Amino acid sequence: MKVKCKRKDLLEAISIVERAVAVKSTMNILEGIYVEAKDSSLQFLSNNLELGLDCTIDAQVEKEGAVVIKANLFSNAVKKLPDFEEDAYIEVNENEVINLSCGNAKFDFSTAKADEFPKLTIVEGEKTFKIKESVLKSMIRQTIYAIAQTDIKPQLSGIYFDISGSEFKMVGCDGYRLAIRKEAVENNEDIKFILPGKTAKELLSIIGESDYEIEVMLTNKNAQLNLKNCKMVTRLIEGEYLDYTSVCKHKNTLVITTETKKILDSIDRAALIVNETTKAHVVLKIEDDNVYINCETVMGKVKDKFSVDMQGEPIEIAFNPRYLMDAFKNCDCSDIKFSFSTPVNPTTIEPAEGDNFLYIVLPVRMR
Repeated sequence: MKVKCKRKDLLEAISIVERAVAVKSTMNILEGIYVEAKDSSLQFLSNNLELGLDCTIDAQVEKEGAVVIKANLFSNAVKKLPDFEEDAYIEVNENEVINLSCGNAKFDFSTAKADEFPKLTIVEGEKTFKIKESVLKSMIRQTIYAIAQTDIKPQLSGIYFDISGSEFKMVGCDGYRLAIRKEAVENNEDIKFILPGKTAKELLSIIGESDYEIEVMLTNKNAQLNLKNCKMVTRLIEGEYLDYTSVCKHKNTLVITTETKKILDSIDRAALIVNETTKAHVVLKIEDDNVYINCETVMGKVKDKFSVDMQGEPIEIAFNPRYLMDAFKNCDCSDIKFSFSTPVNPTTIEPAEGDNFLYIVLPVRMR
């Protein structure tokens, strides 16, 4: 192999594919990046058997070839190449040692055989849909924080995609809270699947804010996302997702409307004395167009108060403060509507205007 490419393109490609490299795998080959020079391009592959990434850049190929190189070594070397040089050179000698050079910087690394590397699953889409990357990024960001952080209930550790006709709902739920983000789409078939949370997190880091349309191709077990600068292949989480539409069917007896920043700042102040050890809650007492916030732990006490537009009966109710702040930080609206029924029933948070975001959270039972 002997090839020349742009240093900037090489850096971008490696920064993407390293996200799917296995860490401390029993299969050492998965801790590497597959590199292949062919025709007028340079291809990079990573695959941890759950998620795979394929990124190809333009290159001047003098001699074709393919090798696998230890990912952490190669990635760190690429990131340390001098940025005053435009071109990077990659060459593999007869001893299967890869040489990476740029300006006066030169690195030599041993390699592994390319034919031992597991290629990505070929996804011949039984179902497909397209979505702008800016919309997909927004939808993931507004739901991913609500997914379960353990695999006790595997389906809840992923984001649920629910496309029915012209409506696309993305759902995150951990059993204590539920985030739903809606968008209108042009689609002729119903599509439902669960994207692993780890995949969603990496996807959020890779995609941008443009109007570029990402194509999503699906089978029962895998999904392929054709992004602007790479291809992502991931396993899907199997099984049925919970019936999220049945949550919070009760009638609310109190609705308050307030500035999102106002209530976020107040909860944030109260949470100052809450940590993983104390695991305390904040108490909201709502009456006479005011919200009185109280938090007490072994570290101290915090009290606060702010005015709201209140319609309904007074209530005193307690919450995990992090669950509230996650919603307020991600609702993307200047004013929110907070609805209650009883101190033990789920409550809802949504924009004061519009219905593209809904957050449902269980309160904490007060002693």
